[in-house]
Amino acid sequence: MREKPIQLGFSHGVLYRLMEVYSAEAIRIYHNLSDSAIEICCNKAEDSDKLGTLIPLMRDFQYCSLHLPCHNRYVNDAKTRELLDKLADFYFSINGQLALVHPDLVDDWEVFNDFPFNWAVENMDNRKAVFKVPSDFTEFFSAHPSWKFVLDLNHVFSNDPSMQLAEDFLAQLGHKVAEIHLSGYTGYHEPLFQTRQLEILNYCQIMDVPVIIESAFDQIADIELEYRYILDNCLP
Repeated sequence: MREKPIQLGFSHGVLYRLMEVYSAEAIRIYHNLSDSAIEICCNKAEDSDKLGTLIPLMRDFQYCSLHLPCHNRYVNDAKTRELLDKLADFYFSINGQLALVHPDLVDDWEVFNDFPFNWAVENMDNRKAVFKVPSDFTEFFSAHPSWKFVLDLNHVFSNDPSMQLAEDFLAQLGHKVAEIHLSGYTGYHEPLFQTRQLEILNYCQIMDVPVIIESAFDQIADIELEYRYILDNCLP
């Protein structure tokens, strides 16, 4: 069980339905609830041009991670390297502690070798064909032993509502886990204070790693409700 307070924060894109997420206002909302952790999710490659405005706003967060664009394929070419160069400028400016890429988007892993991030991959949801179960990662981690793992509990539940899959990931890759992604699941990234899915949330009590909330919100007030609900159910 968890022995110390949870290091809990938000993916900065969770307010995308309500405001410009690359804004000081959005970052202030997250910071007012927690200066513990934040993950900057650069959703599209073209959003990398917006990252510079966030650098001064990151200084008061204890833990900062970076989620690479999800609408982009990664190959060993000039275009990918140009993107990674931009992301590197941001990552090191904010003292980034983890950089995450979706493994199903990578066509050539060698392109990452020249960028000394603390790299990680995460497990995919039920819409994807691969990287959904521990055995999908065996060959990858054998070839890339320095890479870390982000356990996405929403993605686990989408593949296996019994959550036995979470047990399997922890048994085989628990030593690799550097961060948790957390949200409810009834079909997307629903807030846990609404879904009340403790079978998802309870896994945050097991590991002392940063927890990043990925729930999507329809009202500003819901972000505090989600934060308080998770915190109340993850007390040591």
